[in-house]
Amino acid sequence: MRFEATSSEAALAANGKIINAVTPWHLIVDTDEETITVRKRNLSMIGVDEDVLVFRFIRRIRIDQHLIGADIEIKTIVGTVTACCLSKSGCKRIKQILMEYNTTKHGKGIIFA
Repeated sequence: MRFEATSSEAALAANGKIINAVTPWHLIVDTDEETITVRKRNLSMIGVDEDVLVFRFIRRIRIDQHLIGADIEIKTIVGTVTACCLSKSGCKRIKQILMEYNTTKHGKGIIFA
């Protein structure tokens, strides 16, 4: 299963990040490949920054809700990735997908340590 969440223009404007409206964050959770991808186009519009995490390295998921939208932070062994101004329901769905995936592993390859 693949789920994608993208920053909304309304959430970016409401949270003071209007400059990022042309370069929103994209967060993709792919349970088949067991990866989480965070993409964001550079402000120079030349390239795309991309962070790819493997499920087995996740240590914590933090959701910071705002009046409009929410930020999600995924902490791994190596570092942290953040996607800003996603929909609140999108962030909750990402957390739900990862937690459900975690329960199907029955001790083998548990993603949260």
